[in-house]
Amino acid sequence: MPLKRRSLLAAAALCAGTGLLAASPAVAAYPDKPVTIYVGFSAGGPTDMVARVLAEKLSQKFGQSFVIDNRAGASGAVAANLVKKAPADGYTLMLGSSSTLSIIPFVQKGIQYDSIKDFTPIALVASYPYYLTVPANSKFKTYDDLVAFGRGKDNHLSYASAGNGAVNHLAGEWFKNDTRINALHVPYKGDSAAITDLIAGRVDFAFLAGVVAIPQVTAGKLRILASASASPDRGQKDTLVIGQQKLPGFAAEPWNGLMGPAGVSADIVTQLNSAVNEIMGSPEVKAKLLTLDQYPFTGSPTQFTDFIQKQSAHWAGVIKKSHIVLD
Repeated sequence: MPLKRRSLLAAAALCAGTGLLAASPAVAAYPDKPVTIYVGFSAGGPTDMVARVLAEKLSQKFGQSFVIDNRAGASGAVAANLVKKAPADGYTLMLGSSSTLSIIPFVQKGIQYDSIKDFTPIALVASYPYYLTVPANSKFKTYDDLVAFGRGKDNHLSYASAGNGAVNHLAGEWFKNDTRINALHVPYKGDSAAITDLIAGRVDFAFLAGVVAIPQVTAGKLRILASASASPDRGQKDTLVIGQQKLPGFAAEPWNGLMGPAGVSADIVTQLNSAVNEIMGSPEVKAKLLTLDQYPFTGSPTQFTDFIQKQSAHWAGVIKKSHIVLD
């Protein structure tokens, strides 16, 4: 090798070793600015609560702010449409829900997104069982009391939900269909409004997440008659489990998962999935979520995609069986 060429190569190696030679500008690490996580429900509800736990820990993990933006409406469809149209750069995410991703597309006319094609599933986060709940001063002291009354020829019940197409709407219709009770659905704009009217006795019952129901039970304003948990080891102890003791297979456990717009890079998905799994698997977060009656998940993006598809098939069956159609 000629001396001149050897000298040039040696100089280049020296510069590279000392950081003086830069072949190209450094690629910025993700994230290098705040990340927005849209939540399709109002503040204070179960999705919002788990979103804030997750955002706090992601902020600590990455040293960058993960900010919650509540955009309530249409059982999460408002937030979903915002995220669908956002740049796929990892800076706009959504804490999707079972109603947004596995129910609304099958029951609501005019929905303009596909749960799989229009989003990038990142990580399943948590789930929580619903409870069959009545006002504390209700004449229905047990599950059997409520069902027996609802089957009466001239008797009519009413039940509240967080909105048309919400999981507790479908749970109510499923419950009504399988128990053969007379019950009118009364939709609200979120759980908070539904609980207010339930406590006041304006509606007879509701399926509610523990995080919103249990504090009201403790305060003497509501009473839990049964659990809609899919597993007897979840939820409140010594509570009748509908699917195991009354209606085989009956379970209503909403869930949440982190999503991005379609096309988020595999590298960003891997970083976020790893971080969420680490957070959800930590003893501290597990303990915190259990105080909210929520149960964390860990898993891959592929497993999350499969989960969405299975849940969609499940709720599509409930919708068909109960003849639910929303305009």
